[in-house]
Amino acid sequence: MKKLQIHVGMRTVKTAIVVMLVLLVYHFVDRPTSVPALAAVFALREDWDNTIQFAKIRLLSNSVGGFFSLLYFLIREFTHHNSWMPIVIIPIFVICTIVILNALDCSLGIVGGLAALLLIALTIPMDATIDYVFLRIVDTFIGVLFAIGVNYFGIPEQETN
Repeated sequence: MKKLQIHVGMRTVKTAIVVMLVLLVYHFVDRPTSVPALAAVFALREDWDNTIQFAKIRLLSNSVGGFFSLLYFLIREFTHHNSWMPIVIIPIFVICTIVILNALDCSLGIVGGLAALLLIALTIPMDATIDYVFLRIVDTFIGVLFAIGVNYFGIPEQETN
C-alpha cells in the first residue's frame, strides 16, 4: 500500500492568503465574497509572470462573461422576468462567450468567462438593479487584483526551492 504524501507548497499558502484577504476586506465593506474569492483563486498562479499572464486572460474573459451577464439582466428586465427566458437566453450566451473568447485567441479563459457569466446571471435577485451586475463585474476584477498583489508581494517561487 502506498503511503499518503501531503505537500503544502507556496502556491497553496498564497491561495489561502488571497482568499483570507478577500474575506477580510469584503467583511468590512459588507459585500458577498464568492465572486472576488473565486476570481482570485482562478488568477493566482505559481509565479509572478504566470499570474500576470493568466490575470490578463481572466480580465478579458470576465469582461466577456460580464458583458453577457449584463445583457442577460437587461433582457430579463425587458421580458418582465419571464420564466422561460433564462432557459433560452443563457445557453445562447454560453455559446456566444465561447465563440468570442476563441475568436480573441483566449481559449484558456473560456471556463473563467463562463463562470463569470453563470455566477452573475444565475444569482441576480429579482429586485436587483443594474448596479448589482456592475458590482459583480467589479468584484471579479478586484479578486484578480488581489491575486496579482499576493504574488507580487508574496515569497517568490525561486526562493522557496
